[in-house]
Amino acid sequence: MKLTRRDFLRLGGLTAVAAGTAGCSVVGRELAQNELPPIMAAPTAGATALTQTAPNLPALAVNPARRLLNRAGYGPNPASSEQINRLGLDAYLEEQLNPETIDDLPGDLIARHQTLYQMDASVLVEQEPQDAAIELVGGTFMRAIYSKRQLYEAMVEFWSDHFNIYLRKDRMMPLAKMVDDREVIRPYALTNFRDLLGASAQSPAMLLYLDNISNEKSHPNENYARELLELHTLGVNGGYSQQDVQQVARLLTGWTVAKRGRLRGQFVFNEAEHDFGEKQVLGKTFPAGRGEAEVEELLDLLASHPATATFLATKLVRRFVADDPPPDLVRQVADAYLQSGGEIKPMLRVIFLSDDFATAPVKLKRPYTYLVSVLRTLHVNFRLGRGHAIADWMQMMGQPLFQWPPPDGYPDVSTAWTANLLPRWNFALALLHNQIAGARVPLDDLLAAGGAETAESALQLFAGLVYGRSLPPNELELFTAYIGSQSIHNGEGQQRLRDCIALLLASPEFQWV
Repeated sequence: MKLTRRDFLRLGGLTAVAAGTAGCSVVGRELAQNELPPIMAAPTAGATALTQTAPNLPALAVNPARRLLNRAGYGPNPASSEQINRLGLDAYLEEQLNPETIDDLPGDLIARHQTLYQMDASVLVEQEPQDAAIELVGGTFMRAIYSKRQLYEAMVEFWSDHFNIYLRKDRMMPLAKMVDDREVIRPYALTNFRDLLGASAQSPAMLLYLDNISNEKSHPNENYARELLELHTLGVNGGYSQQDVQQVARLLTGWTVAKRGRLRGQFVFNEAEHDFGEKQVLGKTFPAGRGEAEVEELLDLLASHPATATFLATKLVRRFVADDPPPDLVRQVADAYLQSGGEIKPMLRVIFLSDDFATAPVKLKRPYTYLVSVLRTLHVNFRLGRGHAIADWMQMMGQPLFQWPPPDGYPDVSTAWTANLLPRWNFALALLHNQIAGARVPLDDLLAAGGAETAESALQLFAGLVYGRSLPPNELELFTAYIGSQSIHNGEGQQRLRDCIALLLASPEFQWV
């Protein structure tokens, strides 16, 4: 059966394309790739925030459990769905906020088998940077797919964006970023922001990336000082001046990385290059002659500042709730930060238990989240040693790990990603047809586990995995007509079933959550 463009548009709008938008894609060999639109619009929410509506389709109530799994992690799989349904949302969230209590054998095994990741910094600095880059990216990707500590992994990604470090800035950067991931981002991802900020301020990767290794009393370099204020703490509207930037740069002189000796590649404070004169930042005087201690005092000042609370709250709410953060929720999250002394968990509790989260408009998955969520949904057996193909898809989708050159991290708003959706559709098709090296969809195993023998039962099985709901009659009719009467276990029938599953994964409903 050939699908007409009209039929395909009906399938492509499973949750919906905004009125007036042409949404189409490839279903196997039935349509040409040049019919794909360059931009796919978000599903519209209509008048009721708790529903997503589509043209000619009934309103779909948001599933609170799936929303939490999609936004506080990388999407549901049967194990996480069972867990959240058994515990309830509040208890599941509390468990995720305390990842050390979760028995996470997959995540532990991945970490344990990373050879370079475990090395002492003094040994790691002698290794091949390219090997470190491959292991760091691969390990990060694998943990996002398989770890049961999903919120923790999501926060690792959030802070990796917040304290962004470009992997290609310097030849040695992959080695330094590996240490940053191990000793800065992961240990403090769910603890206290001041501790995280302090660890980042002594990260060789950060000091290399933002040029503080060139910040000397005779020639102050303002790069790190500016981003410390603008991107790491106060925010661009945080009330600081150019003079504050200059004074912070003076405070950070001599805050560097050892170039040789037994501490090569590690943070050191070089007193000979430090400006010991008096400084003033944000109206606070830093007396002369204090050296390294004054940087710690600066970080205390910045971490406790109300502007930092608001800036962090805004970013967290934007990431997890809405592209336009609700002001009331931002205030509540900022208050939680200030009242707790900068603890991260209280902010997340406020976010995920809020009415604003429950009723939030849909957000488009960023490319990395989309890719990981597809692999999780289909239980794809991914072999790390064959990961180059996946890395190529990350590049095509526009979000290769640790490769955003500016210091602000990958953007969080949906509009940043809607112009590059063709690779997502092609990825879904390539994956389902086992055309990606190192990644194989266990279709027969899934069909057997779901007891699916007919096209209809198979389609409903995968609709449950992908959407958390069954297909209504109008959708089911189109899909089953496309498969026809052929067996879904081999030959053309199975190829067409794979096409249909790819279309489910490429649909707006799966991408906008």
